[in-house]
Amino acid sequence: MIKKIITLSAVCSVVLCNTLTANAVDFNISDFDIMESQLYQGTDIKSPDDIPINNSIQNLSRNVIKVMIDPGHYGKYNQSPVYAPYWESEMTWKLSNYLQAELQELGVHADLTKQSLDEDPELNDRGFASKGYDFFISMHSNAGSTSSDQPLAIVYQDLPWTTIDDTSKEIGQLLATTVEKVMETNQKGIIYQRKGTEDWDRNGVLDDEWYSVLFGSRFVGTPGILLEHSFHTNYRSTLWLYDDNNLQMLAKEEASVIFEYFNEKKLAEMPEDIMLGDVNLDNIVDASDASCVLEEYATLSIGKKGTFNDRLKETGDINKDGAIDSSDASEILDFYAYTSTHIEQTDMQMWLQSK
Repeated sequence: MIKKIITLSAVCSVVLCNTLTANAVDFNISDFDIMESQLYQGTDIKSPDDIPINNSIQNLSRNVIKVMIDPGHYGKYNQSPVYAPYWESEMTWKLSNYLQAELQELGVHADLTKQSLDEDPELNDRGFASKGYDFFISMHSNAGSTSSDQPLAIVYQDLPWTTIDDTSKEIGQLLATTVEKVMETNQKGIIYQRKGTEDWDRNGVLDDEWYSVLFGSRFVGTPGILLEHSFHTNYRSTLWLYDDNNLQMLAKEEASVIFEYFNEKKLAEMPEDIMLGDVNLDNIVDASDASCVLEEYATLSIGKKGTFNDRLKETGDINKDGAIDSSDASEILDFYAYTSTHIEQTDMQMWLQSK
């Protein structure tokens, strides 16, 4: 079946959130135990259109990779029963911040669903916060038997009407395998799906996600996963995850996988012919493109890696001096002013030649 992206028009109601555990390498539903279950009430959500896009990404080019990171839990939550100093919430907060920093070094725009360890957004809202992003990842460690150490990426259901489930499964397996290799776990990293028990999004199909954060991210059309970084009931894994140096190493590897995967997708989605100056790829050269160029210039000016790939660098380098800077933004604004006051149609290349 050919898949296509659609927007759900649905009513968000009550969503279950459960923490599940794995006990075996051969993964099946019988290997899971429900550790916790709570009901979370969605508030005044009628459709994805009612959920705002984060201000930090509203003016970003479509070319920029945008990732929303969710540090699981809050405060001191889920203490390890085998190593008392370890709290899942503290690990996820540290790892999420390390991942954000590593992604930013690669030119990815990365945000967190909360601003402090003690902040506790509702689970639906954590997923909703990913609207307009390319990827949502909720960071966790699992609980179960003391022998289990399997990394697990919980991914979307198989959905015939969209491709975000394919992305969820692909990047989920890549990241689960990455955790396996970096942590050197005995059990292989895998992906897992679990359906909810009700039609939470009111689309008439029992295909919703069991986890509230994934319900939220899927509801707004963002590919997402919940990544369990092994088990904090396994002594070796817990000690490994308690070490900040290990978390920094893990974040670096995860960031590399995320960047490479979504950079390839962005390149594949770019049109073959791009108008000179159209760096946000909306088929028009205007003030928004100038703003994107200035933001890229500001990023480069402080020694950070820019977000423009090679094709966008060529598109944004109006004066062809090998740099993206304020001069290019000025040229774009001049061209926009000209086209706004003249009836005849022209592209930027022709306009530059006529100057």
